[in-house]
Amino acid sequence: MMETAINTTPHTEIVSHPGTNQGIRLFLKRDDLLHPVVQGNKWRKLHLLLKALRADSVPGILSFGGPFSNHLHAVAAAGQHFGFKTAAILRGSALDGHNPTLQFLQAAGMDCFPVPKKSYDLGITSPDIQAIIQLFPEYYILPEGGSTQLGVDGCVSIGQEIIAAFPDDKPLHVCVPAGTGCTAAGTLAGLGGRGQLWVFPAAPYGVDAAKIREYCTAAGYRADTPFECVQDYLFEGFARFSPVLHAFTSRFKQETGILLDPIYTSKMMYGVFDLLEKGYFPDQSKVVAVHTGGLQGWDGFRYRFGAALTDL
Repeated sequence: MMETAINTTPHTEIVSHPGTNQGIRLFLKRDDLLHPVVQGNKWRKLHLLLKALRADSVPGILSFGGPFSNHLHAVAAAGQHFGFKTAAILRGSALDGHNPTLQFLQAAGMDCFPVPKKSYDLGITSPDIQAIIQLFPEYYILPEGGSTQLGVDGCVSIGQEIIAAFPDDKPLHVCVPAGTGCTAAGTLAGLGGRGQLWVFPAAPYGVDAAKIREYCTAAGYRADTPFECVQDYLFEGFARFSPVLHAFTSRFKQETGILLDPIYTSKMMYGVFDLLEKGYFPDQSKVVAVHTGGLQGWDGFRYRFGAALTDL
């Protein structure tokens, strides 16, 4: 069966945070628990597409990503679990046989093709990439991060589930991390004008307010809910080790029992706590942060920065 995810994800209250003196309640929407195989919000992005591809008898998916990509990990897992062939064009000129993410991709049956960064950055106009695409003429070409109109459609339920869980008239602030902005766009559409959305990019490139609005419009949704992209919590850059951020993530795990991923949700939650400390949210607000999963990213972090990590 295609549908093996839970119907909706729970909202875990975080009882200790800097906004308690304002009567603010903080919740973490646990999309890390969404699907047993396809991690976190990646299932929301992929499940409608997988149904459509199966209906059209498309044999496989060809997608793009870096050597530690959560997205490629999810595509490979979905392909193995649901019987789709998968292939990946990887940023980088060689395959590292010790990289745990690449080991998983290959064990799941994904064909992996590394290309130099210069070719990768050119996208499908690159002759190197075109040559690989021609090897899989019947495959669906899935953009990096799984950002499609069906991906936005699949993420609309995030906002809808939050509205259903918090129907009262308390001020509502929803926080979501972002890589491409697809999840943020779906969440924005699902909120339907309610509350305020705060988007926390994990990198200083790839997503901004205009991109999120563009995703909404292309998928046929209105971006009625006010939203803001918060660029203040990028730390050392995308997928870089930060001692300050790691200490926060470790402390959060000790206090709540919840593990954040090292690239997206850790930055978001650090930012949420900092904004609470600074009094950004009105008294008596409900703040709901979305845990988008991505926990496989810890395998890559341990491989790259093991000596610097505390045990999580």
